[in-house]
Amino acid sequence: MMRSKSILINMILSSILISQSNYKTYLGDGLTNLFSIPSNRTIIISGIIATGFASNYDRSIQSDVENNALMSKQLAITGDYWGLTGQFLLWGAFSFSDNKNEKFQYASTAFLANGMITYGIKYIVGRERPDRSNKRSFPSGHTSNSFLTASVAQEIYGSKVGIPAYLMATLSGLSRIQDNKHYLSDVIFGATLGIAVGKGFGHVYRQNRKLVQIRVIPFQQTLSISMDL
Repeated sequence: MMRSKSILINMILSSILISQSNYKTYLGDGLTNLFSIPSNRTIIISGIIATGFASNYDRSIQSDVENNALMSKQLAITGDYWGLTGQFLLWGAFSFSDNKNEKFQYASTAFLANGMITYGIKYIVGRERPDRSNKRSFPSGHTSNSFLTASVAQEIYGSKVGIPAYLMATLSGLSRIQDNKHYLSDVIFGATLGIAVGKGFGHVYRQNRKLVQIRVIPFQQTLSISMDL
């Protein structure tokens, strides 16, 4: 419940920002990159294949997990709450870094897109959860959100932050299987979405950073020449 509220708040805040024309362009370019960039197409196709393969073993794996736990209860709780904690850490890091507006624009549009895609698929597919609590099992929202957080962290801060974030995202996904909330295929496709969205919007972020650098350098050169004169 707390998790759903967090995602909803992110989507509402991001929707307000999207009302600005540059955010609309950012969102459109990011969504286009999901399929236009070859590496992203590879991620999505590989994820679909892996999801299809895993779906053949979903129920047997779930049965095994019920009889033999994947992890301790405390570790599962940590994984379950990581998505929200990871987001707070990400937004907090932006507040104390350079170019925070660009980073916030990247992350906010990516989280909005991920939320729309993930929950759109959930309601279209209508797969029942293993615990039969509702029909929003596929794909895993916790997992897609956690892997998006990791992907954004990787794009902005590099592997020293990205690798630990991906490990925590993996823990988050496995905890959903442990908690009997998702099947393995739900988690695999959720991870695929999070990574693909993060990298698709990350490409826009990098392109914008290059444009800023191109604009700043000539200005600095002109300024230095004027000083010499």
